[in-house]
Amino acid sequence: MSFERPYEGIKVVDLSQGIAGPYCGMLLAQHGADVIKVEPLQGDWARVLGTATSNHTEFSFLGSLGKRSLAIDLKSDEAPAIIDALVAKADIFLEGFRPGVIDRLGFGHERLMALNPGLIYASISGFGQTGPLRGKPAMDPVLQAFTGFMMDNKGHDGIPHRANTIINDMSTALYAFQALSPALYAKRDDGHGRFIDVSLMRGAANLSAIRIMAASQGKLQNAPRTAPSGVFHTSDGWLQLVILQDKDFHTLCDALGMDDLKSDPSLQSNEARLAQADMLLERVGGILLTQPARHWRDMFTEAGLQNEMLQDFQQFLDHPQVAETELFSWLDLAGLEGPLPIPNPPGIPRIEAGTRTGTSPVTGQHNDEVLGELGHDAAAIADLRQRGVITTWSD
Repeated sequence: MSFERPYEGIKVVDLSQGIAGPYCGMLLAQHGADVIKVEPLQGDWARVLGTATSNHTEFSFLGSLGKRSLAIDLKSDEAPAIIDALVAKADIFLEGFRPGVIDRLGFGHERLMALNPGLIYASISGFGQTGPLRGKPAMDPVLQAFTGFMMDNKGHDGIPHRANTIINDMSTALYAFQALSPALYAKRDDGHGRFIDVSLMRGAANLSAIRIMAASQGKLQNAPRTAPSGVFHTSDGWLQLVILQDKDFHTLCDALGMDDLKSDPSLQSNEARLAQADMLLERVGGILLTQPARHWRDMFTEAGLQNEMLQDFQQFLDHPQVAETELFSWLDLAGLEGPLPIPNPPGIPRIEAGTRTGTSPVTGQHNDEVLGELGHDAAAIADLRQRGVITTWSD
């Protein structure tokens, strides 16, 4: 164990698929845990969520990074004994099936925690383990709709929009990782396991907590809370500008030559400026149209104002700040012309290509290795493969 790999020695059995559970498991692996990804013979469905290359999509490549893959028919006669043997030595068990499915497969939390009383068992579902929607299938867009996010994310056309970023999957993965950390800490003292119920619904609610709180009091606002703040057209692109305090407004007036507004007694507080927000936005917007975004970014940054040019993802990747901070590691995937940018999780060393944490396995890549550690010899493993109990992806 070390600050760099604090979960060294922790063993994880990961039956989750998609991205919420797998990304949580990936974080455990990046922090040093030995994560065995148990997936169906055809592989985690994230491996075909989009256009697959060399048994991977962006979803599965990221979600499997640093893990070992065991591809097994969970409905086979041999599977229960193999999974039980893994669970008997595990610290954490992850699953992402709809409530009830994992029990039908024979790997519900009551049985596995009786087998291993120190097991921390985390279930990741759409709506949670109880309630009228417990059995409803739900991916990120469904929760964006259900939890109010889409209605809150209306465009100028008045139409609710889905965020392309899978905010609920990713936040749920982070909340699951966060919940496992104190559970592991507590286990050090009493040795007991714990059942953890994590849902995309709960993750989405926490992510939108401030907006939900405001809505409950009838105080939900979609307009900026300060003026003149917002996204402005420039001569060649877009710029985000935040005017937070009175002094920021005065600085903006100096920068743009708006002496009349700076001295206007009716604009000396944020509340007063909000009352005249349309006028201020039109005045500032007209000036910003006269120069490119880079010009205004440099000017406002020098003046100490919060602002930034709007970038697309490629511009973000190419920015020198990103390179200087080593925000991304670049990992190759066979079949792609260039490497994939993988964000480095905070607090641990950067992911290095070719290392265990920098490798994303294909389906069943570690069958022989994992089964060998459980005591299966080469002949027994070959027999399992010949009978279709296990499989390994090949091009």
